[in-house]
Amino acid sequence: MKKRLLVCDDEEPIRLLLTESLQDIYDIVEASNGKDALSLALREHFDLVIMDIKMPQVHGLEAIERIREKDKRIPIIIISAYRPMEDDIVVKTSNVAAFITKPIDISALRAKIFELIGE
Repeated sequence: MKKRLLVCDDEEPIRLLLTESLQDIYDIVEASNGKDALSLALREHFDLVIMDIKMPQVHGLEAIERIREKDKRIPIIIISAYRPMEDDIVVKTSNVAAFITKPIDISALRAKIFELIGE
Protein backbone atom coordinates (compact mmCIF):
# COMPACT_ATOMS: atom_id res chain seq x y z
CA MET A 1 0.00 0.00 0.00
CA LYS A 2 1.33 3.43 -0.98
CA LYS A 3 2.03 5.97 1.73
CA ARG A 4 -0.26 9.03 1.66
CA LEU A 5 0.94 12.58 1.22
CA LEU A 6 -1.10 15.75 1.66
CA VAL A 7 0.08 18.44 -0.77
CA CYS A 8 -1.20 21.92 -0.01
CA ASP A 9 -0.44 24.92 -2.22
CA ASP A 10 -2.74 27.63 -3.54
CA GLU A 11 -0.97 27.59 -6.92
CA GLU A 12 -2.44 24.89 -9.14
CA PRO A 13 0.74 24.51 -11.27
CA ILE A 14 2.75 23.75 -8.10
CA ARG A 15 0.21 21.15 -6.95
CA LEU A 16 0.23 19.59 -10.41
CA LEU A 17 4.05 19.49 -10.48
CA LEU A 18 4.22 17.87 -7.06
CA THR A 19 1.46 15.37 -7.79
CA GLU A 20 2.97 14.34 -11.13
CA SER A 21 6.45 14.09 -9.59
CA LEU A 22 5.40 11.98 -6.60
CA GLN A 23 2.36 9.92 -7.61
CA ASP A 24 4.46 7.06 -8.96
CA ILE A 25 5.58 6.31 -5.39
CA TYR A 26 2.96 7.91 -3.12
CA ASP A 27 -0.80 8.38 -2.94
CA ILE A 28 -1.28 12.15 -3.25
CA VAL A 29 -4.20 14.16 -1.88
CA GLU A 30 -4.28 17.84 -2.86
CA ALA A 31 -5.60 20.90 -1.03
CA SER A 32 -5.72 24.37 -2.58
CA ASN A 33 -5.78 26.35 0.66
CA GLY A 34 -4.93 26.07 4.33
CA LYS A 35 -8.54 25.59 5.40
CA ASP A 36 -9.01 22.53 3.18
CA ALA A 37 -5.60 21.14 4.16
CA LEU A 38 -6.43 21.49 7.83
CA SER A 39 -9.82 19.84 7.39
CA LEU A 40 -8.25 16.89 5.54
CA ALA A 41 -5.36 16.54 7.99
CA LEU A 42 -7.65 16.51 11.01
CA ARG A 43 -9.97 13.80 9.69
CA GLU A 44 -7.73 11.56 7.56
CA HIS A 45 -4.38 9.81 7.99
CA PHE A 46 -1.35 11.08 6.09
CA ASP A 47 2.23 9.88 6.34
CA LEU A 48 3.64 13.32 5.41
CA VAL A 49 2.37 16.84 4.72
CA ILE A 50 3.81 19.28 2.18
CA MET A 51 2.58 22.79 3.01
CA ASP A 52 2.92 26.20 1.40
CA ILE A 53 2.96 29.14 3.80
CA LYS A 54 1.17 32.10 2.21
CA MET A 55 -2.31 30.89 1.30
CA PRO A 56 -5.88 32.14 1.43
CA GLN A 57 -8.38 31.36 4.21
CA VAL A 58 -5.94 29.74 6.67
CA HIS A 59 -2.25 30.64 6.67
CA GLY A 60 0.11 27.68 6.30
CA LEU A 61 1.75 28.31 9.68
CA GLU A 62 -1.63 28.29 11.43
CA ALA A 63 -2.55 25.05 9.65
CA ILE A 64 0.77 23.51 10.75
CA GLU A 65 0.18 24.53 14.37
CA ARG A 66 -3.30 22.98 14.32
CA ILE A 67 -2.03 19.78 12.66
CA ARG A 68 0.66 19.58 15.36
CA GLU A 69 -2.05 19.70 18.04
CA LYS A 70 -3.45 16.47 16.55
CA ASP A 71 -0.19 14.75 15.62
CA LYS A 72 3.20 15.88 16.89
CA ARG A 73 5.08 13.25 14.87
CA ILE A 74 3.83 13.61 11.29
CA PRO A 75 6.64 14.93 9.08
CA ILE A 76 5.83 18.33 7.59
CA ILE A 77 7.79 19.88 4.73
CA ILE A 78 7.27 23.56 4.06
CA ILE A 79 7.59 24.70 0.47
CA SER A 80 7.64 28.46 0.08
CA ALA A 81 8.97 31.23 -2.11
CA TYR A 82 9.50 33.29 1.05
CA ARG A 83 12.96 32.29 2.25
CA PRO A 84 12.87 34.70 5.24
CA MET A 85 10.04 32.59 6.65
CA GLU A 86 12.56 29.81 7.31
CA ASP A 87 13.71 31.74 10.37
CA ASP A 88 10.19 32.44 11.66
CA ILE A 89 9.78 31.39 15.28
CA VAL A 90 6.66 29.35 14.46
CA VAL A 91 8.61 27.40 11.85
CA LYS A 92 11.39 26.83 14.38
CA THR A 93 9.01 25.61 17.09
CA SER A 94 6.72 23.48 14.89
CA ASN A 95 9.17 20.63 14.41
CA VAL A 96 9.18 21.09 10.63
CA ALA A 97 11.17 18.35 8.90
CA ALA A 98 12.38 20.55 6.03
CA PHE A 99 12.01 23.99 4.48
CA ILE A 100 12.34 23.95 0.69
CA THR A 101 12.26 27.15 -1.34
CA LYS A 102 10.58 27.65 -4.69
CA PRO A 103 11.46 26.98 -7.44
CA ILE A 104 11.34 23.40 -6.19
CA ASP A 105 14.21 21.01 -6.78
CA ILE A 106 12.13 17.84 -7.28
CA SER A 107 15.11 15.51 -6.84
CA ALA A 108 15.96 17.09 -3.48
CA LEU A 109 12.31 16.95 -2.41
CA ARG A 110 11.98 13.28 -3.35
CA ALA A 111 15.20 12.49 -1.49
CA LYS A 112 13.96 14.30 1.63
CA ILE A 113 10.59 12.53 1.54
CA PHE A 114 12.32 9.16 1.12
CA GLU A 115 14.62 10.01 4.04
CA LEU A 116 11.62 10.84 6.24
CA ILE A 117 9.12 8.10 5.36
CA GLY A 118 10.66 5.76 2.78
CA GLU A 119 8.45 4.45 -0.03
